[in-house]
Amino acid sequence: MSEQNPQYAPQPASRLGWSAHEDDFLFEAVRRARKDGAPLKAVFDEVAQATGRKPNSIRNYYYARVKQGGETDTLLPHNPAFVPFSEKEIHELLTTVLSAQALGMSVRACTLNMGSGENRAMLRYQNKYRSLLKSNPDLVLSVVQELREKGLPAFNPYERVSSVRRPGRPRKQNANLLEAVGGVVNQLDRVEGLDVSAFFESLGALAVSAAKGVAAEQQLKHLSGREDTALLLEENQELKARLQDLKKELNAQRERFATLLGYFRQLMDINREFLGMTSVSKVSSLSNYIRELSRNVEDCEKWMYDVAPMA
Repeated sequence: MSEQNPQYAPQPASRLGWSAHEDDFLFEAVRRARKDGAPLKAVFDEVAQATGRKPNSIRNYYYARVKQGGETDTLLPHNPAFVPFSEKEIHELLTTVLSAQALGMSVRACTLNMGSGENRAMLRYQNKYRSLLKSNPDLVLSVVQELREKGLPAFNPYERVSSVRRPGRPRKQNANLLEAVGGVVNQLDRVEGLDVSAFFESLGALAVSAAKGVAAEQQLKHLSGREDTALLLEENQELKARLQDLKKELNAQRERFATLLGYFRQLMDINREFLGMTSVSKVSSLSNYIRELSRNVEDCEKWMYDVAPMA
């Protein structure tokens, strides 16, 4: 923390509410911390020492002001990781993660998808979920029960590891599968112009969306006796249509992947054959080698940018 500005430093006083002077001092300290890259905890400690208030009380007051919005929000572009969760957000977080874990997704993959691929947002969701597992097991179990009553997949994080497979941790017999996937990834890394991470993240997002469609259909069956059945049926049809679109998109991505991999293998064969020639043969075959190489690159570029451009 940088040295505090004397004009903002209040004297310890009675603890009956915050004065405007104390309020200004707190948010000026936060501004300086943001500028210096210091954590908020250091701010709360500094203000506690200056005002005589407890750090936890200062922390609660700060977050209450942030939650209110208004000028506090405009003055302080706070990090999303510090924004408190509402009850609705907590329920949605538990519902999403517990359902995804039941389908075999890891917590990190699920929260990364919730955060639209942003690490800060992912850490906010992930840390809150893990905190809830430790601090509020009753709430977690109530959401598990709620999902199961609706006929939806739900992972119980408190069940014994021996009876429930830990999501995101493959069994030993899947080693061959992991090795095969690793080989494909290594090959894709060599294809110029192909973003391998984005490719697999897209496949993951499609899988999650498809799983949500299946879960929604199961929920519809559970609610079929209610008065809003007609509306739910309509929504179900929309979800089915969306699921079909996603399946088509996934198949297109698979076809594109297979085609690009074929071009890559052709490129390897062309180079391998040329490199295996003698020096004399290389000279006489150079024009033919360049022609085949150019044709392969041209076909690959056409498929990548004209036939099936990435979204």
